[in-house]
Amino acid sequence: MEIDFKAARDLPWGWWLRADRRMFEDLDGRRWHSVRDAFWEGRLNFPSERTAPEQLEFLLRFLTAISTRPWDARGLRHEMMGGDLFLWRFYRSWLLSVGLTLPGQYMSPLEGPLSDEGHSAMLMLQATREPEWIDVPMQEVIDAVRGAMPGSDPAGEAARDRFERAVAGRRNVFARETMGGRHVVSLTGFETTGRMPLRRVIWSASFGDEVTRDTLFAWLAERVDCWDGWAAMAYGKGAPVLTHHILTLLLAGDALGR
Repeated sequence: MEIDFKAARDLPWGWWLRADRRMFEDLDGRRWHSVRDAFWEGRLNFPSERTAPEQLEFLLRFLTAISTRPWDARGLRHEMMGGDLFLWRFYRSWLLSVGLTLPGQYMSPLEGPLSDEGHSAMLMLQATREPEWIDVPMQEVIDAVRGAMPGSDPAGEAARDRFERAVAGRRNVFARETMGGRHVVSLTGFETTGRMPLRRVIWSASFGDEVTRDTLFAWLAERVDCWDGWAAMAYGKGAPVLTHHILTLLLAGDALGR
């Protein structure tokens, strides 16, 4: 059975679930402990984990912000992502890919409104919200999500350090940096148009925590053979083109190739 979210747009997501002995059964016969579990694990295909409440609270605030201020993409990016354009595009792309938002028609395809299912999901998250989250400031929600993430593994960090030292002499190299309290992955290459070749930053991505930055860096390190091609892309076509390319690979699970 296909759920008609357009006809039931004002009903909270999961209205079709059947309650039975403290469990909720969906249309496929799967059983869940709560409506939120059915949404998080069944609909979004995320694993059951202890960080789900923080992530769902963040998702609720993100969907609510889009619903109430769909025109204010720049303001929402600074409010929700600390101004980080890379993370903003990734999260908006994910929302679009799972059908919770619609493609934008005028500016960017990533600036569209909520879909009917997205609106329904927002209503469900509001109705099932834990009371202690209601008055928590947005920054504390973000800190809670980050605080729930595992810290860096010492052995993994040592391996990343060794890798960075090994590739430092390359013509084009990705590296980790910390600038102004932000954690950055940068791509540097040689500028050869002048009399004196100089190394300069041709692409970068900024994050609010080390774990997220290091996760991206590890992904990039596994593709070191692509670095020269990516540098040429950023240098010749601009940093946004490389950002779009990397984001496409991340969303596609590298299925599109390199």
